[in-house]
Amino acid sequence: MAERPVRAAVRALTLLRAEVGAELEAVRAAVVGRAEGVARAANVAGVRPAAAPAQPAGALAQSAAELARPLAAIVDDAAGAVRHVLDAEVAGLLALLHHAPPTATPGAPSPTPGRSPEPPLTGGVRYAAHPLTLPAAVGSGFARQGAISDCHLVAALCTVAGRAPWLLPAVTAAGDAVLVDVPGRRYRLRPTLPVDDADGGIAYARSPDGSTLVPYVEKAFAVYGGGYPTLARGGLPAEALYWLTGRPSYLLRVPRSGDEVVAALVESAQPAVACSRPFDEGDDAGAAAALRYRLAPVAHAYAVLGLDADRRVLLHNPWGLRHPRPVPLDVFCRLFTRIDWCEADDDG
Repeated sequence: MAERPVRAAVRALTLLRAEVGAELEAVRAAVVGRAEGVARAANVAGVRPAAAPAQPAGALAQSAAELARPLAAIVDDAAGAVRHVLDAEVAGLLALLHHAPPTATPGAPSPTPGRSPEPPLTGGVRYAAHPLTLPAAVGSGFARQGAISDCHLVAALCTVAGRAPWLLPAVTAAGDAVLVDVPGRRYRLRPTLPVDDADGGIAYARSPDGSTLVPYVEKAFAVYGGGYPTLARGGLPAEALYWLTGRPSYLLRVPRSGDEVVAALVESAQPAVACSRPFDEGDDAGAAAALRYRLAPVAHAYAVLGLDADRRVLLHNPWGLRHPRPVPLDVFCRLFTRIDWCEADDDG
């Protein structure tokens, strides 16, 4: 798991700080000790005021003491600088992993909740009756993003379905309602889904087999988030993972992590979503790399699948098409900003 290499690095740096501090303390003691030795040899006890020219022994002792002071200060400054650098490295490593709390704490589940309001829609979309139907199979490809930019949610659904399907929300039909149960919360939804005004097709997230579990989960998340227009503005995959699973959710800052930390998380069984950076005008190298590996030119979230035999990162595009080519670890660390992930089990 990604946290273990980070914690190991923190322990190693902490030990190094202690060892370097001890070494520099020994150097300082040697400098001061040498000065005191010179003073004793000159038969002068301690550090005396400036001696007259007629007192060569005292002058020699004073010179030794005066020399020791700046040397000791140099050692002290060096020790402080080393500690500052190591402390900054430790703080940076600890900052790589951030617990991502939800925007709202889930309350206790209600056995008979009131019906949730229909979340607001984007333009050109209306609600139409659609019964709940379950997918024939569940995996990383069972959810596809629709006409809004909620890749943070759909990629989270894809990675949970692929890596920890037992954590997916329970969705059931109950009379004139569809119940979506996530940890600590139940949504009682009308049996309607957003459809396109023009052709009547499902407007937002969907499944390739036409089942409706995915759009009902998205509808519940829209209730939670304040409507589909809010989802369309994007969001944090860590929050979506937490909402879906109730499991502790985190983010890893990719550019500051190093290949091995990234590889450890990618190879783990934890549901994970990788977020690419946008490739702005003038970023010719980034745009060329995005084209080479079939990445979206805008910031986008992808479900993490794992590493191949050549230690390249395998990603799933929640669009359901234009999946990225395998991305070498060093390239991945340049093109992606973060990985959001959640614990799949109590062992982490």
